[in-house]
Amino acid sequence: MVENTSTDPVHPSPQRGEISLTSLWFGILGAPLAWMSLEMVSYILTTAICNADAPSIMVAHTDAVWQSLLPINLLAALVALLAAGVAVYNWRKVRHEMSGSAHHLLEVGEGRTRFLAMFGLLTSIGFLVGLIFMAVTLYLVPLCR
Repeated sequence: MVENTSTDPVHPSPQRGEISLTSLWFGILGAPLAWMSLEMVSYILTTAICNADAPSIMVAHTDAVWQSLLPINLLAALVALLAAGVAVYNWRKVRHEMSGSAHHLLEVGEGRTRFLAMFGLLTSIGFLVGLIFMAVTLYLVPLCR
């Protein structure tokens, strides 16, 4: 018996098997999680030093905190850059998932994998820019006031 493929419904995300869920979610969540981790570590380190009793202790340890925060900032930026690279790779694999205008695809809800890949790309780039600004503040803003 021959099946009629013209009446078979087409999946709204036909290229969902082209990329793994792990790479799709890393592209979406990698940069925000790196930013969140950086925020927590920065807060813990700076409050521990800035709440010191003696001002001489605070001044002596400010350089150590700054030298600890710089590699952590660079590591977070590297993770965000890696997540952006994975998101670009995902986007290139599935960018031609469905044909049609963006309005039509939004109306019928097709191209979900492509949407998630683009969402990961925009999220990663946005958080990468934020991480760069946070690294610049190490030079511009004093750790303790």
